[in-house]
Formats: sequence, structure tokens, C-alpha cells
Amino acid sequence: MFSYGMVLYELLSGRRPALGQHQLQIAKKLSKGIRPVLGSPEEVQFHCLHSLLTECWDTKPEKRPVAMQCVRQMQEPSFPCLRYILSCDSQSQLFLSQLQGYSAVFWCGDKDNRNYSVVNVEKGQVEVKRMSCPGSRISCQMKMSNTLWMATEEQEVFIYSLKDMCPLSQPQKQFSCPAVITCLFPVPAIEQSLARVFAGMSDGLLVVYSLVEELPLEGETYLCSHTLNKTVFGLKDSDPRQRPYPVRSMALVSSGSQLWFSNGPGVLVIDCLSLKAVRRLEPYNPPSSIVSMATSFSLWGEEAVWTLDDHINTLLLFHAASYELCAKYCCSDSNPLRDIFTVQRPAGVTMVTATDLKTTDQEDKVEWTNGEVTLIYSEDAGTQIIQHQDSMTDYCSISSSCSLEPLGSDCSNSADFGSLSTHCSVAQPADQDGTDISQDQQVFTSPDLDSTETVNPTVPQLQAFSVLPVNGSLWIPRRGGDVMVIEMQPHGDQLRGRVIAVLSPPGCSSLGILEEAALVAKDTVVCGFHKENMEWCLCVWRGWGYRELEVFYQSYEELGRLETSMRKRR
Repeated sequence: MFSYGMVLYELLSGRRPALGQHQLQIAKKLSKGIRPVLGSPEEVQFHCLHSLLTECWDTKPEKRPVAMQCVRQMQEPSFPCLRYILSCDSQSQLFLSQLQGYSAVFWCGDKDNRNYSVVNVEKGQVEVKRMSCPGSRISCQMKMSNTLWMATEEQEVFIYSLKDMCPLSQPQKQFSCPAVITCLFPVPAIEQSLARVFAGMSDGLLVVYSLVEELPLEGETYLCSHTLNKTVFGLKDSDPRQRPYPVRSMALVSSGSQLWFSNGPGVLVIDCLSLKAVRRLEPYNPPSSIVSMATSFSLWGEEAVWTLDDHINTLLLFHAASYELCAKYCCSDSNPLRDIFTVQRPAGVTMVTATDLKTTDQEDKVEWTNGEVTLIYSEDAGTQIIQHQDSMTDYCSISSSCSLEPLGSDCSNSADFGSLSTHCSVAQPADQDGTDISQDQQVFTSPDLDSTETVNPTVPQLQAFSVLPVNGSLWIPRRGGDVMVIEMQPHGDQLRGRVIAVLSPPGCSSLGILEEAALVAKDTVVCGFHKENMEWCLCVWRGWGYRELEVFYQSYEELGRLETSMRKRR
């Protein structure tokens, strides 16, 4: 294993490990525990491989891992996917977003003691540390090109210039708002409209700011979700869906012509040009609230919108053009790997063959039997590796599509298309007062999701909190620290979702609660863990999609075939 460590060193550094010119000199250094210097984990950016190298070079041979341990570690997709883990100081808040790029921004303190730190996650370096910026606690922030919008819990908004890397000292613009801003969302200029910023608030209000040179003009527009629900969609004041839900997520849909924003268990859809409400969707029931939304082109090449709630912990998939609910998946499975859920084809979507969606050269049934390892591939079960060792069979399914959902699970992911029915209200003509809206339009009665009394509370560690489209796949981080990776796969002339990987950093339970996660660049996902002592830990992942994971799994299978072939020749 010591020699294997030398191989790992050469792989990571591109050079041979050297401690001197003479054999005696090298032997003395090794006996004292001196090893060739590789660099910090942030520089190497192969955390697991770097840790394995360190273990293989332990001064005590009995503490070095055995070959089987190494193989088992390297079979996990987390092994190559994790770049590094960076421990950070005690901080109050962390803000991550794709608009900020590789900058992870920490805030700490309040009033005169408030300060911020900036970590460059690409390099793993702290670029700004404890820079003073007096003010109240941040509720939301958003970077736009050369400006930073910062909203506080005192219902104020500050806009800072970021040119020349100047510190956040004097804002370019400052104004008050009627409630605490919980969500900021930029919308680029379309047709005859200026660029805009949509600000969702804690009471359900939506404020629209028109921009000139990244600064808001006077005369913002206010959209009240309570008023829209009542006057346009016929919801009564006593309806639990009329509670003042904070706006927690937004999504730009249909080439930027529509904005979907969360309204508790529902979604309001507005036209970005006229700012008129056009739809209200009812994906969930109270007390669920939507915490995350994202878009992707995963429905036979057509646009889809994903939603996630905070109560029944269920991911829903909508066809953007028709507002039709096509699939659902419960994120509360403690062992979600290889879980599958069927996707219903929306009305009007043309038939697409599997080869149009993803080119594959897999045959219906292929089987290899090489000595002590049997490899079986079938369309239904995927690729399976069966290892025969010491009269015991070690079964490992690498890309099986069978569901591992345990019996008695609180959420069903079965393909009961009848349970996928959802309700959406269409905006009524201006001359109607909403009294003609039928009762079934006002009450959401999906038999599968209308069961808040019977659904057991989600284990906190299994609560999903964000939906991240990453390189053709979907990453779903959960509070316990793991991340589910979901791929949309063609299955005959149908489509299904499948959990193709579950990523988890080593020592996950000791890192704290996973509070923030974001795709900060095309190839980088950052997860922020918060410990009880207020310290933070950043886990930086390679943004792998289904193509990279497929190469990883196929490479392992190929290595298995090579190994058994070598054993057979012996």
C-alpha cells in the first residue's frame, strides 16, 4: 500500500515522489515520517484521493488501508466528484448563487459590528476577511454584473457598486420597502421592456423595479398575491391559501415571457411584459410551502419546471407550456439510490424515440462470465456485477434501475397517473368578479397530495431544500448533507426519472447541517454546512451530470472485466 501511495502521488502531481538523492538519506527521512509534499487539499482538489494517499503513507503499516478498502472507496461517485472541504470561521450567514460566481459571501454580526468575508471557492482562498460594513442583518442579496443588491431585516435595500473591488462602504442607492425582502430575481430586458428586478417579500407582496444602468427608476410596481388570488382566481379571505406566505422562489419560463413565483403551497404565473396574472397552480396543500423552483428542458426536449416543498418533501415536475403536472418524487427515502419515478407525457407533446433523447449502443441482453465475476446487463435491471468470493456472493448493482424504496415509505413514487392530477386556475376576464368559478377549481383535491394529516413528518436530515439543474441532471441537496442526483432517462417511448447517484462527503455527520447549496459555475457546486458552534464548512463538488457519471460507472465495469480476465489467464 505504501507503493500504491507513490502511484497516487504521481497521478496527482505529475512527478515522481523524491526526498533526496541517496538511498540512505531517503530511508532516514521516511523513518522520521517525512513524506513528499503534495500541496493543500484546496490546491490538489481531489479530496478523497489526497486522503487515501495520506493513509497509504502512514508511518505504521497496520494503519494503512487494505486493497479492498481502497477499491470500495473508489467505487463511490463521491470519491472523484468531491474537490475539497474548506473549514471556515464562525459566521452568521452564507450567500451562494450562480450570479455571484465563485464568490461565497459570509456575513457576521449586527449593527456597528457587522462584517463580511469572501471566499473564492475556485481556489479555496479567503480573499476578504472580516471587512467592516455596519448595518442590520441581511435578509437577501443579489449580484448583478457590477452592482450588489442587499436587503436587510429592517426593510431597507442598499445597492453598492462593485467596480475596482472597492469595499462595501457607501451605497450608490438606498431605499425602504413595505416588508422584508425574501427573494430577489433579475429579469433581462425583453421586447419594449427595460431590465427588471422582481423582489418577493415576507408578506407575499411582489415589487417590480425597472432598471437603467443597473439602478432602479422611481415608480416601482406592486403586485399583491392576496389581491390576485381574490380578484382574479376567486379565493376567499378565509381560504388557508390566502395566508401571507413569503415569496421564497421564482423561475423565468417560456423564453423569459413568464415569471413563476411561489405563494405558499401554490404558484402564481404572471406575464413579464404586462405584469398581469395568467395562472395559479395548486401543486401542494397547506401547510406545505414551495421552497425551490427550477427550469430545465428535460421533457422530450421541452421546457419543464420543478418545484419542491418543505412539508411533504416532494419534488414535482410541470410541463411549462401546458402547466400540466407530469411527475412526482418523494425525497424522504433514506436509501434513494436507483429510485425511479415515471413521467407522464403531456398532451400535445410529440413522440420522441429513445435514440433521439440519448444515443446508446446497449443491447437488450448481454452477459459475460469471467472466472470469479459475472456481469449481466438487461434493459429492466441495468448492469449488475456479481462477485463470487469464498463461497459468498457479493452483489453490486452499478446502474440498476430497480427501486430500493423501503416498505412503508411515507411517500409513494409509483406511476399512478390518476394521482398526478393537479389544479390550475386561469385568469378570468376583467368584467367578471370571480363568482362563476366552479367549486372544483377553487379546491385542490389531488388524492395523492391532499393527505397532510396522514403523511408522517420528514426526518430533518432527509429534508430536501433546493433544486439545482446541473449539466443535464438535477441535484437535490438534503439537510443531512447528502445530494441526490436525478437523471431523466428514456424508457422505450416513455420517460422516467432515476436517482443515479447519492453524493456525500466523508465524515458528513460531523460537518453540521447543510444550510446552503448552489451551482456557482457550470462545473462547480458548493454546499455550505453550519455547525452548532456557528462555524461553517464548504464542500466544493465537481458539477457532474449524467454523462460524467455514466463514464465513471462504465469505467468501473471495464476495470472489473480486465481484472477477471487477468485472473483467468493466471
